[in-house]
Amino acid sequence: MKLHAGASRGGFTLVEIMVAVILLALGVLGLAATVGVVARSMNVSFLETQLRARTRAEIERLLAGGWERLTSGELSSGDIEVRWQVNGERVGELLLVAHQRLGRYEASDTLVTLVLHR
Repeated sequence: MKLHAGASRGGFTLVEIMVAVILLALGVLGLAATVGVVARSMNVSFLETQLRARTRAEIERLLAGGWERLTSGELSSGDIEVRWQVNGERVGELLLVAHQRLGRYEASDTLVTLVLHR
């Protein structure tokens, strides 16, 4: 079979291949950037979830001793700092603020609990 002067061959040109490689490289770079953002979001979410659980546990611990004996205070345990303020007589308000730092990430949580006592 003879090829005529105007017949085209199958395949890709060098320009088409280079354009495809550039588009693939841009896609891979975009994916790599997205992975970094997702990893950071997961670290922050983990830290916030851990802090909320610790905050609620601290509220339960403070209230377990009885409202009458509860006074304002603060404590620092490892990477977490907790401050609480007690207000009110008949209806008590317990304001607890917790702050935690883990490496370059940090989170804060504020919890207000109202206590009705006699």
